[in-house]
Formats: sequence, C-alpha cells, structure tokens
Amino acid sequence: MEDGRTGLHVAGMLGRAGSVRELIQAGAEVGAKDDEWKTMVHWAGEYGHVEVLKTVEEECGKETLRTLMMERSNDGKTCAHYASAGGHLEVLRYAVETCGEELLRAKDNGGRTCAHLASLRDTLEVVRYVV
Repeated sequence: MEDGRTGLHVAGMLGRAGSVRELIQAGAEVGAKDDEWKTMVHWAGEYGHVEVLKTVEEECGKETLRTLMMERSNDGKTCAHYASAGGHLEVLRYAVETCGEELLRAKDNGGRTCAHLASLRDTLEVVRYVV
C-alpha cells in the first residue's frame, strides 16, 4: 500500500482478531511500521479493538505486546495516546495492565499525555481513569 500499511495494520484497524491471528501465524511482521511509524497495535488502540491486542499477546507473548504498546509513532504517540484520544477505556485498562501506569504519563512530541488527549475528547470516564 502507498501509506506503508500491511494487511496486519488493516486487520488491527478493523478489529479483525481472527485475521490478526492468521497473519501472525503465517509470519507477518507484527512490529511493522507504516509511513506514520504506527504499528498495528497503534491502530487497534486508536479504534478501540482490545480483542486484537489480546490476540497479539496470545500469539507473541506479553513482552512483545508490551514492547509494541511502548512504541512511538512519528508524532511521539503510544497506543495509549491513541486510545485516550478515541475514548477507549477498555484499551487503556489493558494497556496499564500490560505496561504499567507510566504509559499514561508518557508525553508525545507536543508534550501531551493521555490526560491531555482524553480531555479534548471530553469522555469523562476516560479522563477520570487517566488522571
């Protein structure tokens, strides 16, 4: 694809956990980055697909998932930044369970934390969780 996205990126974005499993088992590069330096974990977080994240953990192990959740896109955002901006509380809880609360305090290239991004969305439940 012109944007550097792989089938795994698209499956993560669309929440297709079964396709994610099949692609990983077929040897797809789980840490592949698109032109925005996003992995499929960034996309799954942005669209609130916690089942995709669980599939990555089942197939690749918790340490691999943790590494992918800590990866930064070209604007310095982690999976948790995207989940906060999208109002996806379940993804945030899973990210904290996997990586710890320090992930919520990480700053993107603009100095924004998950709390900053969640407050822009005005999703009160998410704001309460991340502060």
